[in-house]
Amino acid sequence: MAARDGRIDADWAAQFMITSEAIVLEAREWVGVRWRHQASSKQFGADCIGLIAGVGLALGLEEAKRWLTDARRTSYRARPDSKMLLAAANDYLLPIQTSQIAAGDILLMRFDIDPQHFAIVSSLVPYRIIHSYAQMRKVVEHGVDRVWRSRIVGAYRYRGVGA
Repeated sequence: MAARDGRIDADWAAQFMITSEAIVLEAREWVGVRWRHQASSKQFGADCIGLIAGVGLALGLEEAKRWLTDARRTSYRARPDSKMLLAAANDYLLPIQTSQIAAGDILLMRFDIDPQHFAIVSSLVPYRIIHSYAQMRKVVEHGVDRVWRSRIVGAYRYRGVGA
């Protein structure tokens, strides 16, 4: 039964919950997709924001569907405005403490002063990320060394994701 006394049955709801493993598997399907500003497609390319939205969309997450109709999706520059980026991230993702990061979570990173980049954690041991990296011109998966770790300024989780 889906509901008891107006409440959702936890066992029933759990069968529809997206897992962190599903996120990582889908993100790995994007590795090699070319980098393309403001795109979110395995066929045409993706930037870091588009990768996060595209993975969520492929998994059927409602926030990813809403993001596709948000004007901010196509109104950012190659170096996104950090205030807009944070506002959008908070609208569509669940902020978490960096001490709570798990595989499938999303990292917010900076290259200079302001946050401007997203990556999906693919593994904690060893620490690895998947992201659309403009310098490599494609979606890549690689280890997180001291330099990459120093870029992390925040963390998020897709809403509705279970362990």
